[in-house]
Amino acid sequence: MSNRFFQFVATLLCVLSLNGFAGGFQLYCESSPDMLGTAGAGVASGKRASSAWYSPAATIDIDRPTFTAGGSAIRLTIDYTTSYSNDNIDEQPRYTGFFYGVLPLNEDLRLNLAVNAPYGMITQWDSDSELSALGTYTNLRVCYISPSLTYRLTDQLSIAAGPNMAIGVARLANYIHMSERTGGMFPDNKNYLSAEEIGFGGFLAAYYKLNEEWAFAGKYQSKIHMNFEGENNYRYGTNTYTIPGYGPITQFIEGDVSAHIDMPASLALGIRNNSFERWTFLFDAVWTQWSSYKDMNISFEKYPGTDKPGKTDNPRDWDDVWSYHFGVEYQLTEKWLLRCGFEYDNTPANDRYLSPEMPDSDKWVAAVGVGYQDDHWGFDLSYGYTHFNKVKLGTETAKKAGTATDPAERGLFETECHILSFSLTYKF
Repeated sequence: MSNRFFQFVATLLCVLSLNGFAGGFQLYCESSPDMLGTAGAGVASGKRASSAWYSPAATIDIDRPTFTAGGSAIRLTIDYTTSYSNDNIDEQPRYTGFFYGVLPLNEDLRLNLAVNAPYGMITQWDSDSELSALGTYTNLRVCYISPSLTYRLTDQLSIAAGPNMAIGVARLANYIHMSERTGGMFPDNKNYLSAEEIGFGGFLAAYYKLNEEWAFAGKYQSKIHMNFEGENNYRYGTNTYTIPGYGPITQFIEGDVSAHIDMPASLALGIRNNSFERWTFLFDAVWTQWSSYKDMNISFEKYPGTDKPGKTDNPRDWDDVWSYHFGVEYQLTEKWLLRCGFEYDNTPANDRYLSPEMPDSDKWVAAVGVGYQDDHWGFDLSYGYTHFNKVKLGTETAKKAGTATDPAERGLFETECHILSFSLTYKF
């Protein structure tokens, strides 16, 4: 999928997405400050335009055309330490954007639209990093366009459904250590890959408002199969090197590449309680089918170093996991709202294959936020801090990289992430 029109559309939409990673490469809280402020709790909250994505059936509580647009700044830091070296990523803030709209068609029907980037990651290691053979640059961005319809079945129950169109862009780079193989006679080469894909899925949602104090909601989102297709090229191009005593050793021939990566299915369940005046308590549990991420294999028309087809072997073998979100909102005045929240997120990563493009681990998120809404205009502002447990480079990944495989010597990743999110809302 390399035509100019597709590349233009993909680039335009994926400017929305840029990223750290949380819960694998899922960007859950980052897609709205009202959700970030409660650490991802809010599937059953209702009356938020962001429900067009998080809980479409809950938009039945919105009785005026409402539109929200904004973005999040994400700063990721990773330190990788061994007994003999230290590498780090200290990124400048990267940005992700989003748009949500809810249009009441009549008393019982809502038209919703969500545009955001729920999956993505960017990690960039220095070219002289010990990890450079595994990957110096990984950029995976997947934007979703999700229209839906919400219908009120009864006074208490509403349902929603719609399609997801996922537009993905992948950019990868790694070093091929020619200098070491040729005794310094030839410089290290660098492999660049770029690929794009469009995939389709769908979702179903329900919202049950027991009374003014209690509400329950859920959303199921299907897996999306994505077959990324593109091309690779090299810093030093299509040559065959002949070295005395070695013979012809390398051919770097540009060609087509492809990779299969599934965006996982997920199930979000939420509870809301308003029993206490001015206070709203929220609890969500989110299941993600990360077992769909089995590998990150790349097929080459001309495998690096040869003139023949070939495939890399990059198993991942992730697990399905749950994350848990607790949030509180306090209505300070008629127009001002305060938020805070806490999230615990289990990692799906298999510690045998843990790799530098995504050194994920169990983590927790603490967040605070503030919201303002008058008769027409409003804004939301939230900050979240993500702390990742320390984790070692995978045993199988270390063998592939040629680094130490002794648990005491394998490198240790220490990761944290800061998120600042802002949006503007207009109600007609």
